[in-house]
Amino acid sequence: MNHDINRVKGDLETLQNAMGLGRAGSRDWAPWLKRDRWLNWWWAIPGLLLMASGVLLPAGTQRFLGLLPAQLTGIAVGISAISVVLFHIRKTTSNDGRPASLIREYKRFWGIDSHGAWVAMTLMLELFLYFFWAVHFHISTEAFIPGIFIIMGSSYLVVAVLGKLWLLLGCGIPLLGYGLYTAMLHGQGDVRRIPLGLMFVGMAALCFLIQGWQIRQIERQDESH
Repeated sequence: MNHDINRVKGDLETLQNAMGLGRAGSRDWAPWLKRDRWLNWWWAIPGLLLMASGVLLPAGTQRFLGLLPAQLTGIAVGISAISVVLFHIRKTTSNDGRPASLIREYKRFWGIDSHGAWVAMTLMLELFLYFFWAVHFHISTEAFIPGIFIIMGSSYLVVAVLGKLWLLLGCGIPLLGYGLYTAMLHGQGDVRRIPLGLMFVGMAALCFLIQGWQIRQIERQDESH
């Protein structure tokens, strides 16, 4: 009897995988997650750039190539962060043999499916209303910027829990932590470059650990069958 039940379960799982409807965290995810988790460390690149600039570049008004040190840092970090995002999306959603269910999960994470589009629209509405509120009440830049990180971090935490997108915790927690930290460092200026760099490194480390936990959960499921 047990043999027949296990055979039927196996047939159903095979059919689901063939249709791209494999259950979240199915065992065919594990080999891909073991590869993908190392990609998270690319997030340390913009973080290291920020920390290096906070230590090596002066905080004065001396210009390099016509730009202030903070402006040069912002351009370099922006380019590196966008490059990391595009690289991650291409690698994790490519049809290179990875399970269709895992590709859909990554698309949910990156917000490039129908569910993610609604989440992105909601977040944009939150930020627009926050911007309108800040302008209306003449909120200073020192108070406005930490609020953006707090809104984004807390929103990601809610989406991670409600949507069971646990990898988003690796983004939400550092964003929220940085927002709260800078809110307490009112008027500290360029010193924030180092905490912002630590935020990116924290994202890399947390996402790496979360995917390691997901792999272990899948392996435990296999051991119990």
